[in-house]
Amino acid sequence: MLDEFSIKNEYLEIRVKRKGAELCSVINNNGTEFIWQAGDVWPRHAPNLFPIVGSLLDHQYIYENQTYSMNHHGFARDTDFDMLHQSEHSICFVLKHNIDTLKSYPFKFTLLITYRLEDNILKQIYRIINDDIKAIPASIGGHPAFNADPIEDYELHFSKNEHVRSNQLSGPYINNQELEVINGNTIRLDNEIFDHDALIFQGLRSNHVTLQHKTSGYSIKVKIKDFPYLGIWSKPSAPFVCLEPWQGLADYASHNKQINDKKGIIKIPKGDDLEKSFTMEFNS
Repeated sequence: MLDEFSIKNEYLEIRVKRKGAELCSVINNNGTEFIWQAGDVWPRHAPNLFPIVGSLLDHQYIYENQTYSMNHHGFARDTDFDMLHQSEHSICFVLKHNIDTLKSYPFKFTLLITYRLEDNILKQIYRIINDDIKAIPASIGGHPAFNADPIEDYELHFSKNEHVRSNQLSGPYINNQELEVINGNTIRLDNEIFDHDALIFQGLRSNHVTLQHKTSGYSIKVKIKDFPYLGIWSKPSAPFVCLEPWQGLADYASHNKQINDKKGIIKIPKGDDLEKSFTMEFNS
């Protein structure tokens, strides 16, 4: 059984792992690798976050008066998917509820993750299908890590001027503090910007955010229009930056643990589905 799959076109070749249906490589026809290749500083590439984004208070949530436990960012990133179908420029992975998922998430679902190439753009599509007899609460999100070494040679540019501040974290939970970090449409990166963990934005006006090298043509433009929240993260002084389109957030420190009250949770009706997608445009 294959652990890794690849698709390519004349501009890009990508690789995706069976575990977590995780994008692990994007190389263009110049030989540039855009995806962080994991390592001691952070052993992942681009995990998929489902059925929650971020951390639950005490790693727990309450549904119909019963308490369930779930780890940070949910179980999908550490679960093997099946490859459903593959063509030259597209590949789709599937994860269905099973005995293990039902222990922490008592809902029947099908999660499809599709990667599709078009020129120098990679589209990533999430589709959550409700297979249950009741509405299911779910969040979904991306977490791709892009090479940026050294980080101070890079900037982030939003497609519009922004006036929102970043939420701040107390441990893994959102507190009531905010940080002003966007100057017009730009975040200037440095070795200290992630000392207090992720930058978390709500209410952005921009459709795109771009990681741009200051002097070369290296850039990754991520379309975030489908997602109400954006996380930006790295380890302090690490040579990568994660641009994370999210439908969901970590719990606020004041949250009541009720899953249906969790910010960013979407309740998918019986017999319905939810589809979200983002694109990554690669240049060097």
